[in-house]
Amino acid sequence: MSKLILGLDLGSNSLGWALFQESNLSETNLIDIGSRIFSKAVEEKVPTPKNVKRRDMRLGRRVLQRRARRKQRMMNYLISLDLLPSSLKHEPQPEIILNGLGNPYELRAKGLDEQLSPHEFGRVLLHFVARRGFLSTKKQLAGDLIDDPDTMAFLQLSDESDTTNKEEGQFKADIAKVKQAIQIAQARTLGEYLFKLETGKCKRNRSHEGGHLRTDRSMYKEELALIWQCQKPFFQKLPDDFMMEKKGIKHIIFYQRPLKLKTDRVGKCSLEPTKNRALTARLEVQKFRYLQDINNINKI
Repeated sequence: MSKLILGLDLGSNSLGWALFQESNLSETNLIDIGSRIFSKAVEEKVPTPKNVKRRDMRLGRRVLQRRARRKQRMMNYLISLDLLPSSLKHEPQPEIILNGLGNPYELRAKGLDEQLSPHEFGRVLLHFVARRGFLSTKKQLAGDLIDDPDTMAFLQLSDESDTTNKEEGQFKADIAKVKQAIQIAQARTLGEYLFKLETGKCKRNRSHEGGHLRTDRSMYKEELALIWQCQKPFFQKLPDDFMMEKKGIKHIIFYQRPLKLKTDRVGKCSLEPTKNRALTARLEVQKFRYLQDINNINKI
């Protein structure tokens, strides 16, 4: 009785194979042999995938585009409420006009105690759009449950005990240092602390400026609440939903795209246009992709 034996040699950039025929448990005949060599999927000197750099650059472009759209949306909304000059609509360099309204850090500190002019208040709100702090991925997955006290308590406990995500853990360590610095400076908010910093000190998360500054999303929410508490009596004519949760200003500043893919974003099948495509995470799809890759391997 004979049987076939397939031997495989799996390498980082090659696949070798050999097919033997065995008979009587001792005699073997080599039927065929071959190898498939393909280019490495990692860089030459470091074991980093080659698509990491391209993926990071694409992610950076997306962040800049979304921030620009968010800032433009906020600017249009504030102009419609006369909280920013109407001349910003057609100004190719709006920073010139915005800088003329005052230092945003100074205005954020001033807004805690004194009345701001409409344009100064709009300058503060527009500044919140560009810098709104780090939000944990766990809180993004929580979605609407983030407002529930039990959910917040669970996430707080999880943040203190879970250190599996090194990158997120480093972010939280840097944020803790900033919070400690705010307490030492006896500042009420992040904006007041940044305004008190000496000239030349890093006020943004830019490593090439001599340091970085990690902030939390909750810092900005708390500061916005304190500023609005002081400014609310002076802006009674604003819409009712101006500072409502998930509406108006707060929706523009703090809205975060959900990590979970919505069902309405699943495309249609190219073979059966009336039906949606199968989700990539399904086992049937994974099995199909494996069989498809095996079928596409040509014999050398």
